[in-house]
Amino acid sequence: MNSTQDLPSVNEIMEKAVKSELLTHPHVKRLWELSGDKTLFTKSPEELSSLRRDLLRSSLKFFAETSDFYEELFNRIGIDPGSAELEDLARLAVPSDLLRGEGYKRFIIERVKSEPGIVFSSSGTTSSTPVRVFRTYLELAMMTRANTHLFEYVYGGELKKGEGLALFLAAKELRTRLNFVAFVDLALQGKEIPLLYGMEVSREEASGSQWRKLVPNKKVIMEFFKSKEEPKLLFTAPAGVYLLSNQFENMNPLLKILSKILYRVPPVDLGEGGVVVTGGGSKGFQIPDYDTVVKYSRKFFKARRNGLEQPAPFMDVLGMTETLTALIDNYGLMEKLPHPLQEVFLIDPKTFKNIQEPGKEGILGIYDPLAVSWLEVFLPGDVMKFKYSNRYYGKEFQYVRRLSKDEGWELQRACGGTLEEMMTGDG
Repeated sequence: MNSTQDLPSVNEIMEKAVKSELLTHPHVKRLWELSGDKTLFTKSPEELSSLRRDLLRSSLKFFAETSDFYEELFNRIGIDPGSAELEDLARLAVPSDLLRGEGYKRFIIERVKSEPGIVFSSSGTTSSTPVRVFRTYLELAMMTRANTHLFEYVYGGELKKGEGLALFLAAKELRTRLNFVAFVDLALQGKEIPLLYGMEVSREEASGSQWRKLVPNKKVIMEFFKSKEEPKLLFTAPAGVYLLSNQFENMNPLLKILSKILYRVPPVDLGEGGVVVTGGGSKGFQIPDYDTVVKYSRKFFKARRNGLEQPAPFMDVLGMTETLTALIDNYGLMEKLPHPLQEVFLIDPKTFKNIQEPGKEGILGIYDPLAVSWLEVFLPGDVMKFKYSNRYYGKEFQYVRRLSKDEGWELQRACGGTLEEMMTGDG
């Protein structure tokens, strides 16, 4: 595994992706083609469910063929790749805590260890030992294609090439450390939309999480505010837009007038098709619940659709270090939707069985077949519930909360049988 120190351009990633030796395998070649298929969003839930089951079987065969670790694992826990069902995913899922530190390396197949890529880490807000995952250039390319199509579906239209301006309230240095930052950067590169980074890493703060070390770059933020480009796309943790709104509200009258004259804010006009995209949770800051953040911030952010002013649209991205494609919602219009190829399932914390009833809270599980470095079936430690939907996936998911530390330990004990099997031997 050759990990680069900087995020390559999207063009470099695409060029190297199509040269990957992994594409010589029919299963991986099929995944590459599916990652760029926009027609997936027009298929029925039944068609997609059947496709995901087919990909699961094909994926398990691929991992059994290319890795002694996975072949032995499937034999020990009694899963036949040729007849596996989506319900078997709960038996294969591992808690994300197993990917902390160097733990991810035990899951990587030998075949990708010579491939170039990047190791992403979690932000460090919940643990001093972050979750880490290796991504090949091929996976980064599939991630960019698939997530861009998902984003545009939830956004409600295609982002036009070369139109608009984006601001990310993060530091550019985080592109090779945080998966969400990399996805945004690469997707916007692909759309040729300029991206400004509104934060810098403080050289004075030596301890704490990566987000705690960030300080605003006021010059860049003001450049975004003053720009007449549209749409304006603001990417931020919920804390970022909330704290920014709080600053607007607490401006004294004179400063507010001067700011309006010099920088055209408040309010921030995001223009035609503008949107606020949040992700990453509270990042350790004390802020209200998400509904309150949105309603409060809409007093200071506005946008237009079809020429008509509207409350600023808010989209929220649930993407973890260990997932290749995210779950995205459009506030007030649709709950979180996975990519059509991603299998999202909820398991009962007591019985460890799949939950089939809408509205019932369960532990989130995710399987993403586009990950070819490792079998990406994991439990990130979140509680969610679902409702039935007439959209392509047939379900929409609502975030509830993180598991408590005690619940996390209970989850690991519940996974004990599978984990013991996974950890035995040289794997």
